[in-house]
Amino acid sequence: MGAFSQKSNADGLWARVRGRAELAGHPRIDLAEGKVTRVLAGGFASQAEAAHACAALKGAGVDCITLKP
Repeated sequence: MGAFSQKSNADGLWARVRGRAELAGHPRIDLAEGKVTRVLAGGFASQAEAAHACAALKGAGVDCITLKP
C-alpha cells in the first residue's frame, strides 16, 4: 500500500486503513528495504480476493497494488 522512508508515515497509513472492512482479518506486513519500509496487508485467500480489496481501497483514495507471492 505504500513505501516510506519514515516509519511514522508507514504507521500513519496503517492507522488510516486498518479499520476498513477490506482489511479485516488481514495482518499488516512491514518489509524493510534499506531505509524504506514497505507496508503490505497479507493473508488473502487468493489473488482475486486481494484484487477486490485493493479496488475498494483505491475507490476510497488509498493507493494499492496487488503482488503475487
